[in-house]
Amino acid sequence: MRSRLTLAALSAILASAILPALSVPSNALCTVPSVASATAIGSLPRMSAALRARQPVRILAIGSSTTAGVGSGGAGFANRIGPMIKARWPNASIEVVVSGVSGETAAGAAGRMARELALYRPVLVVWQLGTNDANFGVSARDFRTTVSAGIGAIRAAGADAVLVDPQFSRWAERGPRTAEFAAIIASEGARFGVPVVKRYNAMFRLAQTNRNAFDGLIAFDGLHLTAAGHDCMARQVAGTIVGTAGR
Repeated sequence: MRSRLTLAALSAILASAILPALSVPSNALCTVPSVASATAIGSLPRMSAALRARQPVRILAIGSSTTAGVGSGGAGFANRIGPMIKARWPNASIEVVVSGVSGETAAGAAGRMARELALYRPVLVVWQLGTNDANFGVSARDFRTTVSAGIGAIRAAGADAVLVDPQFSRWAERGPRTAEFAAIIASEGARFGVPVVKRYNAMFRLAQTNRNAFDGLIAFDGLHLTAAGHDCMARQVAGTIVGTAGR
């Protein structure tokens, strides 16, 4: 079954391939038209090589409550990206290990990184980060150091990385810190040649142009994603992976 071609309200590229709808209620699917622009920054050489060699691809999705799937009704973005990626390479073995801890900062995930990398030996790490750091008062300098060290650890373990920056939320409207942390992620991604899913900018633009659609992606608490928000995010993350690894 093929999904509608509309892109999510998050950012980065959605692959040219049509992604399949998952077996979830229709009201949990993303129906927001694209407000994002494509980016060609970054590469995924290890994943590309594994796919060409028809080797199994294990993806580690690490992060905080969004990765854990809070607000998704049991089908968070990290649980959805596997089938979306497999739609592009139907003969490939794609496994996604979901490792999300609610309330965790980037430093918390980085602290788990060595053990998770050694345990799962992924080809690709999808690191969702920045929201809690901005909200919990982590300094910009410490955050940048953590992002840099985390990318280094992923690369040292022989894996590729994709960074997913914070969502623009009603909490983010209270001040500039979330935007600042999204900019740091973009800067470090560019410096290391790591693809970045820039959902902050896309969701910010959506909030300015279609507030009702934006509100449908954010839960009642003003921070977490709804099920539809998770589906939009999954399509953005999967599209970024497919578009980058398929070059």
